[in-house]
Amino acid sequence: MATIRKEKFVPGEYYHIYSRTILNIPEFRNKTNAQKLLQSFLIANSTRSSEAFQTLRNDKDTPLKKIIEILQKGERMVDVLCYAIMPDHYHLLLREIKENGISNFILKCNTSIAKYINIKNDRKGALFENRFKSKHINSNEYLLHLSLYIHLNPLDFLVNKNWRVHKLKNWNEAKKKLLDYPWSSIKYFLIKNHEDSIISGSKILNEQFANEKEYEFFLREWSEQSTDEIKNYSLE
Repeated sequence: MATIRKEKFVPGEYYHIYSRTILNIPEFRNKTNAQKLLQSFLIANSTRSSEAFQTLRNDKDTPLKKIIEILQKGERMVDVLCYAIMPDHYHLLLREIKENGISNFILKCNTSIAKYINIKNDRKGALFENRFKSKHINSNEYLLHLSLYIHLNPLDFLVNKNWRVHKLKNWNEAKKKLLDYPWSSIKYFLIKNHEDSIISGSKILNEQFANEKEYEFFLREWSEQSTDEIKNYSLE
């Protein structure tokens, strides 16, 4: 029996969402699996998502433009401010828009990618742990540092975990690897005019930085010399 979620998501509020695969199986080291999960982040975020998923099931070569047109006929369930897909889990910074929006969005994402991987691998059963984790973001400081935590998270395996204790030694090397990593929203925040169809509602973050360079400085300064503790923002 599924565990009843204690936390009630409230429209207009922000949340850190974290979902891990069963037994930490690194399904998303596979590029196709990671791409399909990324696609789910886009398609699941609409009241017309069922129609969009069905269109793709009927014709996997359906142009993305047509899928987006279907999605835009509906309403968004959540705002996705930033995201990162790791080998065995993913992080999302979300704002609830419609009531039950987050729960329905995550259910659709996880169900979609699980079905894809099960069919591909000729397996059955759940892909993710029984219940995704969530934490209410109750301050602007938390919101900012969570965006930092999510965007730097891939450094755990791209470089090392020194960023977590403010001892990243080569920011330029780390930045290049982060920008080359395709399963994160960091390019949207560091590259001017970079488009990301998944991202919405990012104004609350963007308006706190003069430009992309200032946001980059925020990431770099923290990872190199800040005295805060990143563990306060982690759900792992």
